[in-house]
Amino acid sequence: MSRLKMGLLVGLAVLLGACSGEVEEDRGPVVARVNDYEITLEEYETQLNSDVGMSELYRLTEADKRAFLERLVRKELLIQEAMRRKLDRREAFVRAIERYWESTLIRDLMAIEGEEIVKRASITEEQVRARYERMKAAKGELPPFEEMRERIGRTLLEETRQERLKAWVESLREEADVEVYEGRWE
Repeated sequence: MSRLKMGLLVGLAVLLGACSGEVEEDRGPVVARVNDYEITLEEYETQLNSDVGMSELYRLTEADKRAFLERLVRKELLIQEAMRRKLDRREAFVRAIERYWESTLIRDLMAIEGEEIVKRASITEEQVRARYERMKAAKGELPPFEEMRERIGRTLLEETRQERLKAWVESLREEADVEVYEGRWE
């Protein structure tokens, strides 16, 4: 079994356990129970903060909060019904979860590596000025250098990040043991 499928099965098992009513000890106050599944105050608040912008939280009325809890209850009811019908075990569902899982892992990895690259990257004043001069030569009239310095610096930093990310991915490829069997995929 592939590592991906094993990870997926473990993730699904956790998800199924969470939705099947198996509740950990001391999860905190419960705000609603849907069949055997309990929605805790922490889960409710986390979801509310995630779905509603922080500035909007101050404008929520008690009726808004109750309506939000009712949406969580309806969502849990639908999840339970889908699982009762075993929709979570359909091949199409599992493939969709695999694709989401893969893309999320890759996105997070690239974000982490990108942050590390930015921490190590530096752009010099000379690079910024040289870019400005090339832009000025190509376009003719530009705002003064001082007005464009920060924007050009950000652009150069992003270009550096992208180039280094690409080089990093290529180095992963070079260091890996990869065999492509020609003619088998065409």
